[in-house]
Formats: sequence, structure tokens, C-alpha cells
Amino acid sequence: MNAYKHRREILLLGLAPVTPEVKGMWYKGYPVHQGETESSINFATLYAHNKGIVPDQDLLKKEWLGFVDTLLRAGFYLNIIPFPEELNRPGNLYHDAVFIRDGGLIFRGIWIKSRFSVKARVTEGEFHAKVIESKLGKTVVTLPEGAFLEGGDINYIETCQGSYYFGGLSRSNKPGHDFVREIIRPDHYILVESEGYHLDTVFTPVVTADNCLAALIIAGEGISAGSMAQIRALGIRVIEISAQDSSGAGDVLGDYAVNALVAPGVMVNSGRFVTPGVEETLEKLGIERYVTPLTSFKYAGGSVHCLTNEIY
Repeated sequence: MNAYKHRREILLLGLAPVTPEVKGMWYKGYPVHQGETESSINFATLYAHNKGIVPDQDLLKKEWLGFVDTLLRAGFYLNIIPFPEELNRPGNLYHDAVFIRDGGLIFRGIWIKSRFSVKARVTEGEFHAKVIESKLGKTVVTLPEGAFLEGGDINYIETCQGSYYFGGLSRSNKPGHDFVREIIRPDHYILVESEGYHLDTVFTPVVTADNCLAALIIAGEGISAGSMAQIRALGIRVIEISAQDSSGAGDVLGDYAVNALVAPGVMVNSGRFVTPGVEETLEKLGIERYVTPLTSFKYAGGSVHCLTNEIY
């Protein structure tokens, strides 16, 4: 079976445990975070805040366990780190730490540590770096002053056509991405201006079983015309999706289907794409689809991609 050929190792952070003082993940509601720009606000958490949504802890745990089982069935090897006791304390807003994607990028022997533009998340980045250094033996690399970078703004893949680095400019900036570029030296380097608070809320690559980049799935309405022109100039097929497959629009929250984890011939996300023709196209490309509902995490603005991080 194709899914078991890649054996890609994935890093996860476990759920914050329920304690007498802390009643579970986001038990006081979802914190609303915004970076340096107006468009970097997390629409999902704003939506949940305005509607007074608090996750049901039993459902959240059930969805998490289903998510882990789905990744295993899809052929991924999982390295799960327990949620830090230091962050699981009353009154804090650090539970977004479960989105370990945002904390940085592993490249060979190093961990390129994010510098969060959202001040309330800085502690997460400090913990991720400490744990990855001690448990995985990676050398932590810190960004220079003035450079901002959040892992959800990075989509880096190594394919049969070379390596591709797509960097979002919502909560990250050009100095942050340029710093990473000098380290990993990708063959293709594209910076994307988008209205998504992270690039992975509007964008995902599609990689076939022979490890070729076959398509880019993009919520085009949230990306600048200049960035779309740059992307199309790559000559890779672009599949445009509706806002519903992204973070949504107006007063309607999207499904975050585009927030997907991909490997050669495999795509895992939280729901089927509702944009007509997308699922049929993926089937024709031979992509094995795995779907794991993550409703409780959607209200935090995250899904499968946010909850995972590749160990290259």
C-alpha cells in the first residue's frame, strides 16, 4: 500500500490534561490572537469568542484520538511529546501550544525557532525549542532581531522537481523568511501575501506517489494578485477553492479543509473539500485521502497541518 512507503516522522504535542485547576483545553474559551497586521487576526477564535463557544472536553479528546489513529493508518510515524505542565496553568492563554507547527521548522540537525508576532504565544516558542533540543537533540537556531516567523506561514517540500519554499507574509515577515532561505537554500522560493493569518489556512501542495508536486490548492480570494501571478509562473497546476474550504468569509466560519498534512501520494485533513471537482481531481492524481474531524480545534483556527510538524 502506497501510504506505508513514505514512513515520514511527525512531531505532535499531546493534549493539555484536565486537572483540578485547569478544566481542559481552551476551557475558558478560545483566545483571540492577532499579529502585526489587521489581516493576521484569527477569524475562527474571534468567531468562537463572539458566540461564546467553549469546547466539550469529551468530544475534543475523542477527536484527538481519532486524529492520532488516522495519522497512523496513513503511514506516519508519530513522536508525541506530553503537553508541558508549565503551560497548563490557570489563567494562561498558551493552550495554542498544541499547534506545534507554529513553533518552528526542523531542518536536518537544527530547529529554526519561530519568533511570534503574537506576544501571548512567545512562551510556546520557548517551550517548543527547549523540548526539541532536549528530546530530539536538535540545535536551536534563533532569528535575528526584527525578523518574525511562525511555522504556520511555512510550507516547505522536497520533490522530484526540486525543493519548494512557500512563505506567508501575514504573521511572518521577509527578514524572517530570508533568514530561513539562507539556511535551507530551496530551489524555488516564493513569498505569499495573503489575508489568512497563516499561509496554511489558505494553501496546501499536492504531492503524488512518485514525489512530484502535481498541484497547489489555494483559496485564491485571500491571496494578493501579485502573489498569485508568482505562483502561477511556477507552471504548477493551481486548484482554486472557495472560502468555505479555508477559514470562511463574512459571518460564516470555514471548514479548514485546506489545512492538510501531505506526503507522497497522501493527504490528511479534517474534511472533504466542498469546492466542486477538487476531490475528483485528487482521486485522478492517485492521492490517498484520509479525513479526521477536528471540530474542537477548528474554533481555535487550526487543523491537521497546525497540529503536526515534520521531522526531516
